[in-house]
Amino acid sequence: MIIAIVKARIIEEKKDELKEIANILQYDFSVNEKGCEQYESYIDGNTFLTIERWSSQEELDIHLEAEHVKKYVPLLRECVEDGIFDVQFIKSNDVSFVKI
Repeated sequence: MIIAIVKARIIEEKKDELKEIANILQYDFSVNEKGCEQYESYIDGNTFLTIERWSSQEELDIHLEAEHVKKYVPLLRECVEDGIFDVQFIKSNDVSFVKI
């Protein structure tokens, strides 16, 4: 199992746009993706947070290459400061932090 915790600071005037895009990913796509055990997005003030849980690295890799990810993630980047997400990956006994 792999957990990804994605966090970013929202550009204030882009909050509604970000929420719409995040809802599309959560409700239209993640529910149908093989291996996706959890995909939830939250907005807390100016903080955007997504918690993803995948059954395997292979299924997460397939998700990251999916057409909807290639389409919507760049749109999400336009809604967050510097277009950067802080991501924490938790895999069994391994925890890593990256900026993407």
